[in-house]
Amino acid sequence: MVLPGLVDAQVHLDKAYVLPRLEALGAFAGGGDGLATALEATRRLRSETGPADLLPSMERLLRSMRRTGTVAARVQVEVDPDIDPATVELHRQLGSAHPDVRLQLVAFPQNGTSERPVMEGRMARALDDGCAVVGGCPYADPDPGRHLDLVVGLARERGLPLDLHLDLTDDPDASLLQLVLPRIARAGLGGRVTVGHMTALSAMSPQRRSECVRALADHGVSVVVLPTTDLWLSGRGDPAVRGVAPVAQLLSAGVRVALASNNHQNAFTPVGSGGLLRVAWLAGLVCHMGDPAGQAALLDAVTSAAADILGLGPWGVTEGSTAPLLLIDAEEPLDAVREAPAVLRRLGS
Repeated sequence: MVLPGLVDAQVHLDKAYVLPRLEALGAFAGGGDGLATALEATRRLRSETGPADLLPSMERLLRSMRRTGTVAARVQVEVDPDIDPATVELHRQLGSAHPDVRLQLVAFPQNGTSERPVMEGRMARALDDGCAVVGGCPYADPDPGRHLDLVVGLARERGLPLDLHLDLTDDPDASLLQLVLPRIARAGLGGRVTVGHMTALSAMSPQRRSECVRALADHGVSVVVLPTTDLWLSGRGDPAVRGVAPVAQLLSAGVRVALASNNHQNAFTPVGSGGLLRVAWLAGLVCHMGDPAGQAALLDAVTSAAADILGLGPWGVTEGSTAPLLLIDAEEPLDAVREAPAVLRRLGS
């Protein structure tokens, strides 16, 4: 079968395949300890890692993504006072060296913006150096409202899309959605905002979940669901909640939904190899989307919906599409989700 190329709407090249280093530092236990530990372990590692140390793992992941059919990706580039700003240029060079995977770079303040003057400068430099999207991570900041003011302001001033890591929690009362939506409405960013994770939705009451889903739709916010990371980090409370955002409910409300691979063999996700068809296969199981319509929506979530989020233009196996095409080892299109088959080769550019 022929499919349009796969599009990864959220991936971190700069912290892939780092488990051996984390284990050497004593910063990762086999079972993991949840989000806070993952953030601290990664911060510790990155403070001791220069751009040259990252390159082999970044290239390894990019090769794997290309081999498994990814033709474009929104890449989160970590920005922090302890991280060499040359990391942005490293991503740009990598993209130039591997033009068959189009990289859209996000200036991503993983550890918050509490060091405000320094972070304002670092974020501005990352955008000047080639990042095309403003990122944010308000749950990692002691003052999430102030964090949002900075990143929403940058997106508004520069006319750029905004991409937030949001509500990666099993606690429905920890949701920050009520801080995000009024700010993006005031900034006029409707239709240009993407939020990743949103696992808090899975822990909410049905009524509150429906209200939040409607609000996302009303504000034109896209949602990127990350099954591997979200399953790994969730379910650590008592009672356990295995948090993956409700894909079918989001789609039913008119929310644009993409699936993405996110993290690979690090403290946030100890497995992964870049294969988006495997991510779609997993989402079908976790989200109980086994009917043909649901499986078609999951395939859309790693092709045309993700391409829409990246602003890539028409995407499909149709005349006028800008998508490179893939030949997959399958007998019908939905086998892509049912079987996560091999990608045999890329057919176009």
